[in-house]
Amino acid sequence: MLLGQLAEGMRAALAAGDVEAARIAHETIGRLLGAQGADTAGVIDLAAERTRRGG
Repeated sequence: MLLGQLAEGMRAALAAGDVEAARIAHETIGRLLGAQGADTAGVIDLAAERTRRGG
């Protein structure tokens, strides 16, 4: 139930343009699901990654 509420809050925050609140909800969901060791703030540059992979 908690994950559902966080997801709904994240959706509402994004709809309202509150990216910071959405980011916090997203990070919290990740922590609850056990992704503590993961870099939750990391963003992949898709174009650079495709180039690196030869695509």
